[in-house]
Amino acid sequence: MNKIRAKTKKVVRLLLILFLFNGTMGFAQKNKRPSWTHFYIDAILPGSTYGAGGPVLTDFDSDGDLDVALSRRNTKQAYWYERVNDSIWIPHLIGQADQLGNTLGSAGIDVNRDGAVDVVFEGVWFRNPGDIGKDRYSEPQWRPYFYKGGGHDICNADIDNDGNEDLLIYDGYKLAWYKWTAKGLAERVIDYGYQDHGGTTPRGVGDLDGDGDLDVVIPGFWFENPGNEMKRWPRHEWPYQEVPDASFGNSIRAWIADINQDGKNDIVYSNCDTGGSHVYWVENNDKGQKWASHQLADPPTREGDVPGTGSFHSLGIADFDMDGNLDIFAGEQEDPSTYMEAQGKVAMKPRGLKERGVIWYNKGGKSPDFEIFIIHVDNPGWHDAQLGDVDGDGDIDIVSKVWHADGPVYHLDYWRNELK
Repeated sequence: MNKIRAKTKKVVRLLLILFLFNGTMGFAQKNKRPSWTHFYIDAILPGSTYGAGGPVLTDFDSDGDLDVALSRRNTKQAYWYERVNDSIWIPHLIGQADQLGNTLGSAGIDVNRDGAVDVVFEGVWFRNPGDIGKDRYSEPQWRPYFYKGGGHDICNADIDNDGNEDLLIYDGYKLAWYKWTAKGLAERVIDYGYQDHGGTTPRGVGDLDGDGDLDVVIPGFWFENPGNEMKRWPRHEWPYQEVPDASFGNSIRAWIADINQDGKNDIVYSNCDTGGSHVYWVENNDKGQKWASHQLADPPTREGDVPGTGSFHSLGIADFDMDGNLDIFAGEQEDPSTYMEAQGKVAMKPRGLKERGVIWYNKGGKSPDFEIFIIHVDNPGWHDAQLGDVDGDGDIDIVSKVWHADGPVYHLDYWRNELK
């Protein structure tokens, strides 16, 4: 009997050790910070000067994986890249339009609701013919359609809550949304009269007052969706921190999300289009009427590198490490512009600064702390990055482009999340 009891105790101890070991390993894996691998979607983009609209990350050819589109100002052409695998992307011409010579904003959306994802740029959208990627010897034509409007910021969201996505566009002066009708895209103005450079993308749209419809933010103000497309949108203030003597004036990347999981959507934003940018989490404490602003710590500077920050022209919110908390990504753009210094403005980045892609990992709780993780230092820089599961493994990857290259090469980039 004593031998049986001793053997039983030994088994229990072993089971307890295995339980504790597995629990510890599970905790460690749950809090693992992924590494990132860089791939070029296109190492040398068409054209030889600055300026590209996009990227747009979506499934254009309906084959189940994500493709990428962008435009180039220099060529006045738009292209889409068909993903074969992480290393191989096949470029295709979408089309040409004069409007692409002055575009930045873009979106992927089924504009005409025919089941195929179209691509929208400033003042022009291209209709997806629906049979792309099937015939290697014939490129189906994407027909261009011109519309009233367009600007620095373009995103898609179901503004009128009818189950179909609309376009939301901000040109720094006029904020409007566009609904597909039998006569084409119909403009609905939310407000106008501002002097911003940008402020609504990539996702500055979400329910801030808890009434079930989508509200919209620009620098310093949020607009309450009235629930009726013909009514006026009430305007409210929120605590926005501008950059003094900013390169191009007030400009942000914005994202509405519930960062501290208290049931109320908050505003996350990064200054952009200027050096001296920072990233903020603005806590929503009372249906958009009371706020608490939290500036995230600037990324650290390596020994020998130039201190300061550049333009955080990329912003994204996702659970990158899959621990159940929303993390914050921002990336500084690659841009050597300093001509605005002659006008008493801040340059696009401190001279010699090496751009960084940064994730602030959310540790959870109602007052979360954030752990800084640097994805990469120096080129390639980041501009209007898009988030999505590119390789289909269940974690979130990043696709980005360059706007104004530090060197002669313009590129389109993919960063693979190695968590899985």
